[in-house]
Amino acid sequence: MPDVSLIQCRDYTLENLKEKIAQSLLNIGFDVKQFNKTRVVVKPNLLMPAKEEKAIITHHEFFRAVVQIVKENNGTPVLVESPAIHSLERVIKKTAYAAVVENEGVEVADPGITRRLIFDAAKKFKHLDISAAYFDADIILSLPKFKTHGITYITGAVKLLFGAIPGIEKSKMHLRAPVHDDFAEFLLDLYGAMTYGMTPPKPIIHIMDAICAQEGEGPGPAGKPKWLNAVLAGENGIAVDYVATMIAGLDIKKALTVVNGFKRDYGVSSAKEIIVIGDTIQDLHVNDFVPATGSSIFSNMFRWPFNTPTFKNLFLDRPVPREEKCTLCYQCKKICASGAISQSAGKKDIPEYDYKKCIRCYCCLEICPEAAIEKQNGRLQWMMGG
Repeated sequence: MPDVSLIQCRDYTLENLKEKIAQSLLNIGFDVKQFNKTRVVVKPNLLMPAKEEKAIITHHEFFRAVVQIVKENNGTPVLVESPAIHSLERVIKKTAYAAVVENEGVEVADPGITRRLIFDAAKKFKHLDISAAYFDADIILSLPKFKTHGITYITGAVKLLFGAIPGIEKSKMHLRAPVHDDFAEFLLDLYGAMTYGMTPPKPIIHIMDAICAQEGEGPGPAGKPKWLNAVLAGENGIAVDYVATMIAGLDIKKALTVVNGFKRDYGVSSAKEIIVIGDTIQDLHVNDFVPATGSSIFSNMFRWPFNTPTFKNLFLDRPVPREEKCTLCYQCKKICASGAISQSAGKKDIPEYDYKKCIRCYCCLEICPEAAIEKQNGRLQWMMGG
């Protein structure tokens, strides 16, 4: 359904969160009694070990509130996530999630165990390997953190399901879908598969942490925290992402997972169909939310030349490490699916980039724990309005 609950929430105190989240579920017609005797996947955004004030991961108290609501209604919560670089065990250990998992007795699924999900209605990616825990669940609770993103413009409910793909396999998907629009279509194939392709179907409820969101060069350490003071919920992730994008005052036309999602007609085909329950978009709207820098060149007309090294080097942003911040941890090298990054071999203590191989997925920028990688314009990017 395209109903979206939107409720103002100004802090992360546990009782306040439980009240707001319970009301959000009520607003969209979800009875918490449905958790009774069910196995419930609870999927937060755990991109990397990070301090929560950086707004990179779903706040641990937000996760705790959902877990307690499930348990209080006789359900069994299971944490399911697969970070891009770090092991899930390490991310939990290095964050406040460790205490929540221990204190609440939350089962943690092994992200390395996968099963194939087949969705013949997908546009391109009809077979995807995802965490087996989703198949074993009765209900899926998706807890996205609303953030800006260098490729998808925003990351929210649709993008969060990318975490169903195991670890480093995520970066390989950028090789298979190197253009912004192609990557958005892949995400929508995955969203469609998880929403409509499971047998039997699994109810997916998206409960978004947009209390302290992230703006700027998200979704990793280079982004900046920005308070939106909102909790959103809905059964339709595309609709949830639309409402979040609108309260942030961002350009909906650039949120490809939303506009292309409307074209898919996955339960919602236009903004007019979305019913916002609770507070209004106008009530919580902000005017100064900063998007990630991007380029206007990623339209369909540029699909062919984008694949050539000359075009990329002349017209596209390139990721460039900064020596004063780089610690040579080489997480960038580990995540690079195209093999464009190698160890430092020159006078500068920074990884070496082969920009002829670089596909401009910016995974290195996203994952860098020191925010040491920045985008620099291609030499002729000014010609394209970049």
